[in-house]
Amino acid sequence: MEGQRVKKIWEPIDFTIYFKFIRWPVLIALILEIAFRYFANSLGSGLLFDQMELASWFIRIIAFGVIARRSIKSFGYSTAIAAISGILGGFVIGIVVALYRFTDGINFWKFFNIITETTTVVVVGSLVAIFVVYVSNLKK
Repeated sequence: MEGQRVKKIWEPIDFTIYFKFIRWPVLIALILEIAFRYFANSLGSGLLFDQMELASWFIRIIAFGVIARRSIKSFGYSTAIAAISGILGGFVIGIVVALYRFTDGINFWKFFNIITETTTVVVVGSLVAIFVVYVSNLKK
């Protein structure tokens, strides 16, 4: 027995559970953000155009907070589950918004924006989700 290697059974993670879990908060955040971007661009440069990124991040952070609260209600105070939910939610929001930016023309910087915006939103999504779980655990 000592000389024999024990094979580890590896089970892949089923990410469809997470996608079903984050579907509605991410979908609502995307609808709000894309609608806000559309109206800000169609109205021209004004107050909405100047504050577009600030409002977009406000919508995203609220969505990540909702995802974290849903993970607390469903799975308890698990930061790992909240982080994975925030990562997947951030990936979907980041990639869709980065691809939406191509609607007003193709520029070279927009190809880099696909990587950078998605990565930034993923990091912020996981950190916000972990923070919400941590603060909720302190209140408990």
